Amino acid sequence: MKSCVFHKKYLLAGIYIIFVLFTCCNSRFYHTPLAKICSVTEKQTLSREGTRGSKEYYYTQKITARILNGSHKGEKITVSNEYTSSQVQTKKYHKGDTVLLSGSKESPGKTIRSVKRDGYLALLAGGLFFLLICITGKQGFYTIISLILNTVIFAYGFQAFTEGKNILNICNVIAVLFSLTTLICLNGIHRKTFSSVLSTLCVLFLIMALFEFSIYMYGDLDYSNLEYLGSTGNSADIFWADIMLTGLGAIMDVTVTISAAVGEIVRKNPSVSLRRLIHSGREIGYDIMGTMINVLLFVLASGMIPMFILKMNNDISFVTIVRYHIPYDICRFLIESIGIVLAIPVSVFIASAIMKIPSRKRGVRE
Repeated sequence: MKSCVFHKKYLLAGIYIIFVLFTCCNSRFYHTPLAKICSVTEKQTLSREGTRGSKEYYYTQKITARILNGSHKGEKITVSNEYTSSQVQTKKYHKGDTVLLSGSKESPGKTIRSVKRDGYLALLAGGLFFLLICITGKQGFYTIISLILNTVIFAYGFQAFTEGKNILNICNVIAVLFSLTTLICLNGIHRKTFSSVLSTLCVLFLIMALFEFSIYMYGDLDYSNLEYLGSTGNSADIFWADIMLTGLGAIMDVTVTISAAVGEIVRKNPSVSLRRLIHSGREIGYDIMGTMINVLLFVLASGMIPMFILKMNNDISFVTIVRYHIPYDICRFLIESIGIVLAIPVSVFIASAIMKIPSRKRGVRE
């Protein structure tokens, strides 16, 4: 048995290595002309005074590259590239980079569009899938399936939004689908899954109702400083959807943990009283509550760092940033943290009630 497991892992490792190597030599399958940079020479052309006393340096690169596909395969071309020291809107290229050119395979242009990145994607995504299956086995495979299904659901939701459908209706549907696909794929069809899905949807309803109530009582937020204001006629709807989908993952984590723990307690001790079961589930929830709220804080802080740097480099004061841009992130953090706190009692009561119901249906596991 152990020998079979090791053979499967070696097989997966071989598939992973072949997959990564394939991305290094798949240029013939590209419709876009590809080239590998053979040499690079560069010189500084000028410098300008930037904001906050910094200097922006401008460089011009003379690049020699060898075409990798199409009717001109093997030929060398010379292209020019300009970039700045900050590389905000431009990019510096290096010897050995594989780049995508403008034009077509039959008539490649002399302008670099971007770097070929499928090798990095294969290395990271393939590495994730390989580790998931090797370390967690069947559960890792189901995790990959749930990721694929959720990606498809999100793509359909985004497509519906671009076609003019109401974003709130879309988010309500995909929030339910995200919960069902994730929890059913990872936990199967049994009581733990039912209690987790029900708890997640109840908590989502409660936090969004609380958000609507606070807006009704104290007035709406000023959405004029949101970065996605120009993308839609109603930024409030997008912010509402943002809060719902961002908090969904953290709430699901809490509800699944508590439902699994309560289910395991009932399985080990079927005669445990409902009161004792609720007390045990509540204690487990308290242990994970602080960690989950701090995770949200870390995500908030890390997401704000680029925005702080960009705006302060454009001479926007720290006080102005805090006053006009941070309130949205603070509002999002507070609502999602409330969701984590509410998820504890809601999931404890729902899971305890469902787990203590005598099982009469076949095919539904404890």
